[in-house]
Amino acid sequence: MLNRHKDSFAPNLGHNGVGPRVLSRRSFSAAGLAALTLPASVSIASASGMKRADDLFATDEELVRALMKMRASTDGRMKYGWLEAKRYAYIDGEVLPLLSLLAGTLSTAVDKGNGTWDVTVLETTYYLDINTGELLDMHPMPGTGKEVKVPLYRSGPSTIPIAALSQMSEESDGSAGVVEDDEGKDAFAPKGGVELDRTVGPAYADGDELWIETSEYGRVTPANPQDDPVFYKESAIWLGSAKELLDPDVHSARTKLSYDAATSWRPWMEMGDVKGHTMSHGIGGKSETMDGMPEQWLSLTEKYHPDILDNPAKALSQDG
Repeated sequence: MLNRHKDSFAPNLGHNGVGPRVLSRRSFSAAGLAALTLPASVSIASASGMKRADDLFATDEELVRALMKMRASTDGRMKYGWLEAKRYAYIDGEVLPLLSLLAGTLSTAVDKGNGTWDVTVLETTYYLDINTGELLDMHPMPGTGKEVKVPLYRSGPSTIPIAALSQMSEESDGSAGVVEDDEGKDAFAPKGGVELDRTVGPAYADGDELWIETSEYGRVTPANPQDDPVFYKESAIWLGSAKELLDPDVHSARTKLSYDAATSWRPWMEMGDVKGHTMSHGIGGKSETMDGMPEQWLSLTEKYHPDILDNPAKALSQDG
């Protein structure tokens, strides 16, 4: 479910004025056309269980439409996503607990035609003590022992194009590290140019269970050569119902999410010359209403970002 200064979920790395460049396309079997017309009662998977399900989608456009049903809604309605994950520091082959993260997103998807969707996302993420679940303020960093200020994270709203391609690349220039909160400026990435590769697929099926895999890799090259480059690599597996995803009358499908990510040190961590990176893993999902979001996320958002709860549509509006 990433932003160009992304540090957690919201599966969109942002876009800043440069369109996607095609790298490759998947090949599809004519069987996909037949699969789309199968009665809902017909199992999409063989009796032996798991199989590649690419043939369920006649075109790339159909695959990405199914993904939009998982991430948001194909009729433009706002949906809510959440992620809870644990993050670890990897230093000299040693795995060290770092923190937990609790992320929430508001998002809409608008079909622009020709297989392209405009996805608008607002994300807030809270960094929690990995043992107690309490919101972190100051936190000792592994490898240095230094107590650092843990910033709040709020990104967006930003709109990015998601094209009906199984692989694409984007490049942009701008203030990659700027976030909304004053104390968090440049906390997640230095200002500089952004490179992003995004993939959609493959898809897998087992009975009515349908998985779509997505992957993103982003890298910030700092404008200041004194700053370290920052990278983000995310892999997400979206799980939904084949019956819902193949039904043209269903716009928003029930979704569960498995999430893994690797990141370089963020500037706020103040890791200096310590060589290493972080790894995260977690689960998430989508809610049709704000009330369905995790209770702790709602409580923290009420305290730190009350405008999101008071008027979600306005918070997500780039004119608001």
